[in-house]
Amino acid sequence: MSRRGCLLGTALFAMVSASGDGAAATPERCDKYLTVELTPDVPNPRDLAFLSSLLTIPGYQLVWRQQNGTAIEVELIGPGPEDQCRAVIAAMRKDGRVQSIQVRQ
Repeated sequence: MSRRGCLLGTALFAMVSASGDGAAATPERCDKYLTVELTPDVPNPRDLAFLSSLLTIPGYQLVWRQQNGTAIEVELIGPGPEDQCRAVIAAMRKDGRVQSIQVRQ
């Protein structure tokens, strides 16, 4: 076998070995539904600028779902892993406009 053929065979073997059973691992995602109780002085909790101001870690977004008095329901979406998702929620809890956050499944 020539050197070129040997290198090609080695490269093909490495590609097949690296792919395992052919199933690609899906990256972890943060996708949580939250009920956020806000202070009454928040003028428009549906405002996109307000929602994004609650997030201090880049790559995450809050998607508006509904409002019930001073409580809003939002979906938190962003990259995982789970501990990073919890860190985003913990940072939101420190915001002075947030009274409480409940994570719903």
